[in-house]
Parts: sequence; C-alpha cells; structure tokens
Amino acid sequence: MNKGDNVLATKYDDGDSGDHYCVGFYDSAYDHFGTTRHLVVDGEGKQFRGNGFRRCERITEDEARWLIERFPQFKPLEVQEGKDGEEDKLVGKSVWDWLTECRAQRTT
Repeated sequence: MNKGDNVLATKYDDGDSGDHYCVGFYDSAYDHFGTTRHLVVDGEGKQFRGNGFRRCERITEDEARWLIERFPQFKPLEVQEGKDGEEDKLVGKSVWDWLTECRAQRTT
C-alpha cells in the first residue's frame, strides 16, 4: 500500500464490526512487538486510531463509498458456543465479508 491509498482497516484480523474499523487513507505502518500496525487517516489527515490497525487492505473509491453507505447495517459478530467439545465460533458478517459482497456484486 502507498500513502494516500483508499483502505479498509480493522482493529483485529476477524473484522468484527463491534471493534474499531474504518474506511480512510493509508498513512504508514510500524512494527509493534513483531506485529505490523497500519496507520489510517481521514480526509483531514487525522489518525483514526493512534495504536494502528492490525489488518488493512487497499480498496477502490467505489468500494469505499459502497461500504460507507452500508455502515448502519453492520452488526457485531456473535460468539456461538460449541456443543459437545466443539470450539466456539464467531457467527455473523464481518467487515471483510461486506467487502467480499461488494466485490462480488461488482463482478456480476
């Protein structure tokens, strides 16, 4: 990614919309104890999250608009408890799932 690219960024890799996420402009990255943190700014150059985001992906301007229009529909992921020794799992639609849906609609 290059400085100024449109990006979607999430606090954690799972993209739970219950955690901090944003659509903005790529600023830079830094290493935080072996983990890359991505810094993302708004249109005025202000950081969305001072501690950075763990996951960040370049998106188009059209994808940015599409996502922002749907932000009110985003619901946090829920933990579904596993049965009989199965692991708990997250259910619902992540921010990354929304991006996948956006891209699928644009290719059809």
